[in-house]
Amino acid sequence: MRHILAGLAAMALLASPAIAQGAAPAGAYGVDRTHATIQWQGLHNGLSWYTARFTTFDIQLNFDPADVTKSKVSASIDPKSIETDFLKTRPADSKTDFNNELATGDRWFNAGKFPTITFVSTAVTKTSATTGKMTGNLTFLGITKPVTLDVTYNGFKAFPAPRKSKVGFRAVGSINKTQWGMPTGGPIADDVKIEINAEFEQK
Repeated sequence: MRHILAGLAAMALLASPAIAQGAAPAGAYGVDRTHATIQWQGLHNGLSWYTARFTTFDIQLNFDPADVTKSKVSASIDPKSIETDFLKTRPADSKTDFNNELATGDRWFNAGKFPTITFVSTAVTKTSATTGKMTGNLTFLGITKPVTLDVTYNGFKAFPAPRKSKVGFRAVGSINKTQWGMPTGGPIADDVKIEINAEFEQK
C-alpha cells in the first residue's frame, strides 16, 4: 500500500549489463511523475482485487552503474492523494467520498495525523541481468518496517538535447497491513499487493 512504496519507489536499484557498461550515466535521477504509477491491490470481501493508487509522490535515485548495490533510493507519498475512481463509479444516490475515507480514516491512512509515507532503500541484490530484490524501510502510521520488492529493469534511453537520459523499472511486492497498525478484518484482506512502474530522468 504504501508500497508504498515506491516505492516505494526505489525500483531503480537494478541494472542490466548495458547499464554497468556505461549506457546509462551515473548520478542523480528523479522520477518522471507523468510516466509513473504507485498502486496497491487488496482482496475485497474475498471476491476481487480492488485497486487504488497514489497520485502525489516523489522518488529520488542516486544511481551507481559500476556497482548497483551502492545505489540509493528514497520515496515519499502523500496519502491524501489516494485515488480509487469511486467518485466516477458510485451509485447516483451516493454521497460517499471513499477517497477521503481511506486517506483520513482511523482504520486506514489517517493522513491528518500521519501526513507522509516514506521508503528508504537499504540493500539490493541482483537475481539476473535485469531482475533483483530491493529491501528498504517503509514508514507509515508512525511505524517503520522492512519491505522487499522484486525489481525488473525495463531499459534505458538517451534522448537528443535538451532532453535527458532515462531509465525505467517495475517493482512488485506485498505487505501485511496489520504490521503497520491497520486493524485486521474488514472488506479488504490483510495482505496487500504493491506495484510501482516508473521512468527516472537524469538530473
